Amino acid sequence: MCGKRTRKLSRRERERLAHRQELLEAAERVFVREGYHGATVEKIAQEAEFAVGTLYNFFEGKGDLYAHVIEGIAQDFMRQFEQKVLSKEDPEEAIASLIELRLTHFENHRGFFRVFFETVPNSRLDPSRAFPAKVSGVYERYVDAVIAIFQRGVSKRVFDESDPLYLTLCLEGIINAFIVYWSKRKSTEPLAVRVEKMKREFLGRIKRRLE
Repeated sequence: MCGKRTRKLSRRERERLAHRQELLEAAERVFVREGYHGATVEKIAQEAEFAVGTLYNFFEGKGDLYAHVIEGIAQDFMRQFEQKVLSKEDPEEAIASLIELRLTHFENHRGFFRVFFETVPNSRLDPSRAFPAKVSGVYERYVDAVIAIFQRGVSKRVFDESDPLYLTLCLEGIINAFIVYWSKRKSTEPLAVRVEKMKREFLGRIKRRLE
């Protein structure tokens, strides 16, 4: 039985989606450059080369734009998570890919993460608490998926006998600690070096030793 066909978007719909994306990309640049409090809808519209009225055709205001930038970054991460991590059959390869993806994704949006942590101080301790409501559900699905990877790794005796939830939270805590640290300080090490160090430090401690 054939699945439902995806309706082809009209040129006007494609243009509208393109304009919306341009506004989101401009908003991220302005938030990075000006900080949340220094950014205005006027500056964002100017950055995107649109009239302010056009911006309000897509978003309710600065707060709405900010929330949608966060949502877009989260959704982009989840798309890559599904492609680069969940596609791996080997649990160790999956976790190694996850570490690389988390650090690479952070580096690509480093400036915005800095603004994010500065805007909501408590986010330094637990970034998920500062997510908009729409993104909270995305984060929960992500955590559940990582737990499942660790569960598979423990079941296959790739990792030491441990609680998959605790392994997930330990990994999240380590990665988030480094992300918060690097959001304030530019690392002197190349990204590839940081990725390999974190893989070695974390995976080296949970891999099952040969008996």
